[in-house]
Amino acid sequence: MITENDRICFLGDSITFGAGTTKRYFEYIAEKTGAEVHGFGIDGASTAHLFTELQRMEREVGDNFDILCVLIGTNDFNGGVPVGEFFTEKAERVVSSTDENGEPNGYLTKKKRDFIFTDETFCGRLNKFFAFVKDKYADKRIVMITPLHRAYAYFGLDNVQQSELYANVIGEYFEKYIEAERRAADIWSVELIDAYRESGLFPLSDAHAKLYFHDDKTDRLHPAAKGHFRLAETILRRI
Repeated sequence: MITENDRICFLGDSITFGAGTTKRYFEYIAEKTGAEVHGFGIDGASTAHLFTELQRMEREVGDNFDILCVLIGTNDFNGGVPVGEFFTEKAERVVSSTDENGEPNGYLTKKKRDFIFTDETFCGRLNKFFAFVKDKYADKRIVMITPLHRAYAYFGLDNVQQSELYANVIGEYFEKYIEAERRAADIWSVELIDAYRESGLFPLSDAHAKLYFHDDKTDRLHPAAKGHFRLAETILRRI
């Protein structure tokens, strides 16, 4: 449970940056708990941009915090980053027994997997980020927050984004990226807040778009203040 003694850092994209709202979700968290919060979200950020946000966090906060929350992934989908895999797999000959001197005297072949660290895939980006923060901030709570559902947004003639009913430019649907984040939480043993499921925010609904999002005609991607309040409540229920 968050208390007034906690210091919490938030990384993310336009939602954490604060596009489309007068008040961000982590500001509501601070208001309700008394915790000290710091937001480092970058508008348009993908998972690959998290290291830039970490650099700013390092400059401004250092390691003087208790919880690191990361809300990311929607722009990896929108940018058509391939989902990829978390591991490669190969057969490897290993020692199965030793003699009394500790020398091998038996072998067998077992399947072995190794992490994939790359910026070329979503899974590779998640691996790179969590490998880094698990080592650097081993004494901190790390929390991944899945993105919200996506609906139509018009940001100008050259930036029209369709709802999640449409696949992205490489033919993948949004939930495949959400599923990858859920698996990453298992693989890297980080806390997971599944805002995609648990927040209840659903901008494909006209009623939800009008009540909780910036503009039901042109921006169903970014929550309005009331949507941020609901997201804050979702997070507070879990941490």
